[in-house]
Amino acid sequence: MPTQRYSYTAITLHWLIALLLAFQIALGWALEGNNSPELFARYQLHKSIGITILLLSLARLAARLFTARPPASDGPAWTRALASTVHWLFYLVMILGPLTGWLLVSTARVQVPTLLYGLVPWPHLPVGRSWHEPAESIHGAMAWLAIGLFALHIAGALRHQWLLGKPELQRMLPFARGKAAGVAIGALALVGAAFVAGQTVYPEQPRPAAEKAAPPPVATPTPSAIVPAAKDDETTAIEAAEEAPEDTAQPLADWTVAPGGRLGFTARWNGEAVDGRFDRWRAAIRFSPDELAKSTIRVTVDLASADTGDGQRDDSLKSSDFFDVGAHPSAVFTARDIRHLGGDKYEARGTLDLRGASKPATLRFTLRIDGERARVSGTARIDRTAFGVGQGEWAATDAIAAGVDIAFSFNATRPAS
Repeated sequence: MPTQRYSYTAITLHWLIALLLAFQIALGWALEGNNSPELFARYQLHKSIGITILLLSLARLAARLFTARPPASDGPAWTRALASTVHWLFYLVMILGPLTGWLLVSTARVQVPTLLYGLVPWPHLPVGRSWHEPAESIHGAMAWLAIGLFALHIAGALRHQWLLGKPELQRMLPFARGKAAGVAIGALALVGAAFVAGQTVYPEQPRPAAEKAAPPPVATPTPSAIVPAAKDDETTAIEAAEEAPEDTAQPLADWTVAPGGRLGFTARWNGEAVDGRFDRWRAAIRFSPDELAKSTIRVTVDLASADTGDGQRDDSLKSSDFFDVGAHPSAVFTARDIRHLGGDKYEARGTLDLRGASKPATLRFTLRIDGERARVSGTARIDRTAFGVGQGEWAATDAIAAGVDIAFSFNATRPAS
């Protein structure tokens, strides 16, 4: 006897792909507007859903070809031909749509690495830039074709079920061996809900725990240079510390930065703060408040250690459009002009070497020395465009602001005198 229902594998894949397609089409319409963290996050989700649909569709095609399925419905030849055409066009959409999207990502001028759901690396296709425009046209056409096929597929299923009285839906609905009306309505509601979710979803960008827990800074060069991500409760530390001996000359010394220091940055993307930090950096500090003319500071930052809480965005920062870590793995700040501003506030003037450019840079910091220990926190602001950080469409400052705020805090020790 021929099977009267699709296999559970086919049923599961059918409805999972249907929900993902509805979500994906709606999400594609939401990929409009200026570059922003929200739009970036939606693009990453769109890529992840697309590859998922591709893999599930290949599995569904294999199930169709190699497992038993119910016989085709009887009826006029034109209806059978139309039903077969719709089914095979669906496979075209479900496979060619994600493939052309994959081509778009692989041939984009700005190369953004793909991490499926922020976890699984997905490679680019080894194809030339000439594939980009054809892929873009086909990708858009696949979306409209999918909408038309959805309408035809649903209309055909309802026609067979209620106009012709044939129990077609029972063959594909998971819990409808008898009457299918309630389950069919529920299934359509789920598809509609998936479409609405695709229009409204905002994939929240996780921030590193250190960003969320960091308290506010004390020393800032200007109010506009305050970096929310790099806050540090300096006031409490100063008030709790014992008063340093007055009128005691402090000899020039080499200071060692203790583990646990923080070097953070904040860029502004469409007015929204994007906070990050560098996990690997080192400092060579020779300093005495009584020997400022001989004091020096040199900080070396491993640019590949940038962490904004989003793996794909972090990989983009390493690319040639931003830090270009392949050619310029480090940024170096060197200061030999350190000035006392009064109280526990200082200013260090020097140069910043970043991405092959060397420009003047100034940072201000608060310093509290207690015996052989010191507590430092400070801020600076740099113009990313002066160093070529942001190429092509990212060079403009309408989406990503030119000013980037830097904030740091750390403890240091010196040898006992």
